[in-house]
Amino acid sequence: MICQLCNRDTSVEGLCNRCHSRLHSWLDDLPEFWRLAHDELLPGRTGSGASSTERTIGLNVNALSFIAGDDILGVLHEWERLIREERQLTKPALLKKLPLADEITAAVVFAQTHLQWSGQQAWIEDFATELAELHHKGMSAAKAFVSHERKIPCPATMPDGEYCGFKLKVNKDDPMDIFSCPKCKSEWTTLRMVAVALSSPGLTEIWLDAEAIGSYLNMSAKNVQQFARRHHIRQRGELYDLKAFLAARHA
Repeated sequence: MICQLCNRDTSVEGLCNRCHSRLHSWLDDLPEFWRLAHDELLPGRTGSGASSTERTIGLNVNALSFIAGDDILGVLHEWERLIREERQLTKPALLKKLPLADEITAAVVFAQTHLQWSGQQAWIEDFATELAELHHKGMSAAKAFVSHERKIPCPATMPDGEYCGFKLKVNKDDPMDIFSCPKCKSEWTTLRMVAVALSSPGLTEIWLDAEAIGSYLNMSAKNVQQFARRHHIRQRGELYDLKAFLAARHA
C-alpha cells in the first residue's frame, strides 16, 4: 500500500506513520497556539511608577481572527461536517454548543479521532494542505503575542514538597552568572538551573528558543532548528520542547 500524501510504502491503508504523526501533531498544536495568543491579548500596563493605569493597545490585527477561534473552527468545522455526512454521524446542528475553548478542543479531537479514516479518502491532500496553512497561521499568531524572553520554571523544591515554578529568565550570554529566584530565594546559574530542571520528573516540559538551546548544548541556533525539523520536535511559536529535543539527540 502507498501513503496518500508522501507516496511511501505503508503497512496500513491511507497514511504512513510519519504523515499520520505529522498531521496529528499539527492538530495538537492548534489549541496551544490559540491559548498562547489569547492569554497575551490583554494589553500591558505602561507609564511611570507602579500606580500607573495606562494601557497600550499593541495588537497584531492579523492574528485577531485566530484568537477569536474563527480560523480554527472555520477550517475544522467544514471538514467535520463532511466527515459526519460521509460517515453518517450526528449532524453538527444537533450537537450541544460549547464554550469557545472546549469547542476548539472538541473540533481538534474529532479530527484526530477520524484521522486514520480521513487518510483513506480522496480529499486527504486538500485536508492536509488546509491544516498546514492553519498551523502556519497559528504559529504566526502565537509568535505575535508570546514573550521572547527565555524563561523556565524554577525547579527548586518548596517546604511543602511542591516545585517553586516561578519563571526565571535564562541568561544565554553568561550561563555561569549567579542569580536568585525572587519567590523561593534559591540561587542558580543558568547551566545548573537547566540541568536540575531536566532531571526533575515534576517538570515535564521546558520550552526554550533555538538560541538558548544552542547556548546550553554548544550548537548554533541554525543547527538546533534543523535538528528540531528532522526529528519533529514539538514547537510553540519559536520555542522548542527541550526535554523532547534531548531525548531525540540521545536516541
